[in-house]
Amino acid sequence: MEKKSQLLDELRLEVGSVREKVQTLASFYIEITRKLARRMSKQLSVSIYEATAGAFKMRVCAGTSYLNRVIPFGDNILSTVAIRGRLVFQMEGQLQKVFLPFYRSHHLLGILIFFVPQDTYEITDDDLAFIREIGRFIEVQHATFDAPA
Repeated sequence: MEKKSQLLDELRLEVGSVREKVQTLASFYIEITRKLARRMSKQLSVSIYEATAGAFKMRVCAGTSYLNRVIPFGDNILSTVAIRGRLVFQMEGQLQKVFLPFYRSHHLLGILIFFVPQDTYEITDDDLAFIREIGRFIEVQHATFDAPA
């Protein structure tokens, strides 16, 4: 457990430094996913989908893409996550799935998504707390890209 705690602490530092190094929202998303995926196995997938007028659109993905690049609003897991408005964890066979919506006030901005094979890394409550922290960081930093220069 000490090793996992140390890994999460190191990732916190790396992700926390991203905003200082980027100029655009797109590069912010790219760097966050790179930082998270760099430390994980090849089978891990981390992606960010942005909520647009009629669909969720993949803005960045590191690792295997398990979802379509464009997912129309409606009867799918991303719409369910958006409606619930909180982290959703699912197991499908040996694949762990984590979906975290992020917002500006009550306006859905996007969803942070992880797909992790259980045989390579077992997601615990500590990991879910960490993912919530990343979501909050995205929400706070997202506003800095919208602010006038």
